[in-house]
Amino acid sequence: MADSSIENVADLLFRDLQYLKASSVERCVTEVAGYRGVAEADISSSVEQNLRMAIQAVKSGTVPESSQLALEARVAQVRFHQGVRIEDVLRGYRLSMAVIQDRFLDIAQELRLGDREVLAAHRVLWGVSDSYTAALVHSYRESSVQQAVRDHERRQGYLRAVLAGTLAGAELVSCSADFGIDPRREFRALRARARPGTSPDELLGELVAPLRTGDGVLTVLAGDVVGFLAAKPPGGSSAATIAVGPPRPLTALAQSDAVADRVFAAARRRADGGSFCLEDLTWRTAAADPDVTAVLRRRYLAPFANDAEFGRIVLDSVRLYLANDRRISAAARALSVHENTLRYRLQKFEQLTGARLDATATLVELCWAFEACPDGTATPAEGPL
Repeated sequence: MADSSIENVADLLFRDLQYLKASSVERCVTEVAGYRGVAEADISSSVEQNLRMAIQAVKSGTVPESSQLALEARVAQVRFHQGVRIEDVLRGYRLSMAVIQDRFLDIAQELRLGDREVLAAHRVLWGVSDSYTAALVHSYRESSVQQAVRDHERRQGYLRAVLAGTLAGAELVSCSADFGIDPRREFRALRARARPGTSPDELLGELVAPLRTGDGVLTVLAGDVVGFLAAKPPGGSSAATIAVGPPRPLTALAQSDAVADRVFAAARRRADGGSFCLEDLTWRTAAADPDVTAVLRRRYLAPFANDAEFGRIVLDSVRLYLANDRRISAAARALSVHENTLRYRLQKFEQLTGARLDATATLVELCWAFEACPDGTATPAEGPL
């Protein structure tokens, strides 16, 4: 049959446009839950656009590329901001296409269109459906990404201000309400860093997952997870180093953040990960003082700098001796050496440093030195004495 027959079918579809539109809108509203909160006039407008686009393609016999439908697909961005899921957007579009396909078959039968022409027109309709679906998804994702970026920037701005203590009064109340936060509650500032094998975003997801609305706000800043929580996270995982400050109201969260930074610095020196607060690490958070550390490094580690291998053996022995509460037998087992071998190493340490391992001051200073210098290097650090 001639091309004019296809054009006649298209003209008849245009004639029935209002009927097709009404049928499509009714099905969208009744069959797609996401559209029940959208104004019917809004749905009607987008349905008419979809029908005209499909009928015009049938008439011309040409399937547009998805990139050519970017303007029409902007309706997906409107639906995104209306809270309609992309699955519902696509389902609504497919329902309108089903309505037009059913009507096309009826008209084709009335006009006795040949099978080849019917098949060709069907292919056009399916092609339009594929192109427009791709355009809708792209447009929707574009809005989703833009919204995610805006939300991320807003969350970062809020956290920077709260942790710096620059939000107060009505502004603090208003901004906190955007995140479901009650400014009258107390929270702990948090800083966390993922260990190798775990990304910052994965760590953020793990920390956010158990939170209820209002229990905290977290984000990724400069590769670390930062923010505040109502409670200290559990410390069972070694996939990250997590530090929290003491509970404080939002107006004083800068104080909690300062403590969290000190706890984090001490926690990062530990070989294993976990969740830590000031009560867990106490004096270790003070062991970052560079002047004191320089003195203790020169006093207890520098004497072994001339023989690095021997120095490492002796210092590791002293470290494990202290870690095992100065119990010779336990420390020897941990080192896999004879007890007398350990005693010999401890004596060499005392000889080279002039210190006594039974002196309280020595024990305190050694614990500080090993905490501040976890690599155990015997090379003196540059710095004041």
